[in-house]
Amino acid sequence: MTRHWFPILACLLFQDPAALAAPPKNKGYRRPVPVVRTVVPDPTPAPTPALEWRGRLYTDQYWFTAGSRPGEFEHSSISAWLDVSSEVTSKSGFRGVVQLDAFYRDINHPDSSSARLRVREAYYSYLGDGIEFRIGQQIIPWGRSDGVNPTDYFTAKDMTLLNPDDEVRRLGAPGFSLNYTPDGGASPFTVQFVFQAAYPQMRMLIPDQSIPPGIVFEKTAPAPDWFRSDSMEAGVKLSYQQSSFDLSFSAFRGRSAYAQYLFDLPTASIRAVHPGETAVGADGSFTWDAQVFRFETALRMPDNGTRDDPNFGLVQPWHWDSTIGVERPLGDDFRIQAQFLYRWHLFYPNTMAFLPVQVAVGNANALILNYQDQGNPGGTLRLAWQRDGSNLTADVFMVGYFASGESYLIRPQVGYTPFTNMKWVAGADLYGGNPDRPLGALRSRSHLFFEAKYVF
Repeated sequence: MTRHWFPILACLLFQDPAALAAPPKNKGYRRPVPVVRTVVPDPTPAPTPALEWRGRLYTDQYWFTAGSRPGEFEHSSISAWLDVSSEVTSKSGFRGVVQLDAFYRDINHPDSSSARLRVREAYYSYLGDGIEFRIGQQIIPWGRSDGVNPTDYFTAKDMTLLNPDDEVRRLGAPGFSLNYTPDGGASPFTVQFVFQAAYPQMRMLIPDQSIPPGIVFEKTAPAPDWFRSDSMEAGVKLSYQQSSFDLSFSAFRGRSAYAQYLFDLPTASIRAVHPGETAVGADGSFTWDAQVFRFETALRMPDNGTRDDPNFGLVQPWHWDSTIGVERPLGDDFRIQAQFLYRWHLFYPNTMAFLPVQVAVGNANALILNYQDQGNPGGTLRLAWQRDGSNLTADVFMVGYFASGESYLIRPQVGYTPFTNMKWVAGADLYGGNPDRPLGALRSRSHLFFEAKYVF
């Protein structure tokens, strides 16, 4: 769209009123000649709101390699993203991202087809000197670690949506965020405040063997209502950044994105709840020569996670999650990243008197949420290969936990770009280890996958 500005030429006559009114004093007097001044409009047209369109089309295919259905589809989908942005002024604008998924099969509908339309983001933003403001549906990820982010308070992930890119699984919420950097943006300090009208809900991969048989099981809690006291959440982050390092401290009050499961005696069913939660954390990174070091840590304090709660022993207690890692190149074509993970539970439950079905549900919580041990060390390793000028890429990612019997996930994958804007990815998710541990329990969900993606 363009806007046409029509020039206006204004002719103004400027005369001295006193001279016009005064009588002539001599024969040499002459009436002043009117001066015509023309106002010429600026030839530069005013900026017009710009509407930009971009998006992607992709298909994902996943096949079981283990369990009772090897070779069958675990997931088969075609998806489209449309990302639209409009500039209202030079400092403000709107953005919307809409996602349409059509499933032949997926984890939530293993024997039937389905479709869904989701608004990923839809917000208004303003960017001024040292101020950035957004309001609306948005995704606000916090944290710098690879794959495991203890300070990621405000987003959730749909782990039942299979995709090689974890960012596709992210879920946002309605709210607003405000970033302020003093000195018109020149200060190394930045303060970010976030408010969400409703908390996002994580959708987990739940091992079939963790569900007690013969009981109605509610996998997801009802969607929260906006602006309710038990739905809203807020947080603040103070950051300091220099050319070679950065550091931030954060605080949060809201709801846990992870569901906990409780046995409801009146209805004899298992229901999902998202407890209130307070958290404090920090993250940072620094560069030394060719190495990049990162760390992230957070103390998560669910309201029902202390010994004073009647469900203590059945739900996740307070826990401190930390990661520390290093990334560096290896030669010209390889890059390696390694992280150490550790989770420590401050209040770890002892054996308590509960009904057998409550104990079974408590054990399922411990398996799904990974708190079967008071301390749980783990690690990740990523090795990537990419050569300048090559259409091929390759990487392998591994994550594992080692307390009381290891469990792990290995994800090798290869990418190929046949032509501009098109990419193919093929790989595998291989779960293994102790079947009574979180990743080992998903061995039956090991699979091969293929994705074809076109970006426009």
